[in-house]
Amino acid sequence: MAFSINTNISAMNANLHSNANNSTLNKSLGSLASGSTLNSAAYDASGLGIANQLSAQVSGLGQAIMNSNESIGMLQVADGALQEYGNILDDVRVLTLQASNGTLNADDRAIIQKQIDGLLESADDIATTTQFNGIKLLDGSGGAAGNGLFTTHTGADSGETISSQISDVRTASLLSGTIDVTTAGGAESALNTLDDAAKSLTSVRSDIGASQNQLMSNIRNTSVTQVNVASAESQIRDIDFAAQSANFSQANLAAQIGSFVQAQSNASQSNYLSLLQ
Repeated sequence: MAFSINTNISAMNANLHSNANNSTLNKSLGSLASGSTLNSAAYDASGLGIANQLSAQVSGLGQAIMNSNESIGMLQVADGALQEYGNILDDVRVLTLQASNGTLNADDRAIIQKQIDGLLESADDIATTTQFNGIKLLDGSGGAAGNGLFTTHTGADSGETISSQISDVRTASLLSGTIDVTTAGGAESALNTLDDAAKSLTSVRSDIGASQNQLMSNIRNTSVTQVNVASAESQIRDIDFAAQSANFSQANLAAQIGSFVQAQSNASQSNYLSLLQ
């Protein structure tokens, strides 16, 4: 009767399963170490693509919030300057009312005119020198197009913007006429000019206030969106430590058993060969 020793099939099977268990063990260990289930595109290619898109959106939303906060800061600088500008116009109006009184003579009105000229020069200085990050705000030259229109990118995608208009408030633009109080008639006319200027200034400040409110509302909405998108990314990318720890323990035990079985199979084969010696 013929006697033959075939290839050690049991050892090969044990080796095959051992390699598979080791791969699972390494994957589980890597996930536990990094806290992510997407250490490699091979683990979940589609999940990795979605998670990366969500991550980019989260980062974009964060920058959008920063953009809005910076624009709010700029608008606050402009509004603060306009508040002082309005105070100056109020002082000029008071002086104009004083000059319109019939008890004053020409010399009195000339002195008041000098005061008014100085105040208007101060107001014009505010309009021409108020800046934010080197950008002039109140002379109508700000914004990308140089027309006083400031655009804030308020979202993570293209086209998501909010525009804020800051008009030219230099005295030459804001005042519809000259302020000449050297005569009673001139003082009366100047009052109308100042009232119109005050209305225009209030309109400019209203536009700025509306833009601030719009940006603040956008920040609140964007913040909520950022949290929700980050949560969605976490559901895809982050591991369940409890479940992954259980997987690791199972894979580790299977790998140890596989090594033992493979060793036993190799030992059996050696025993067979020793019989022939």
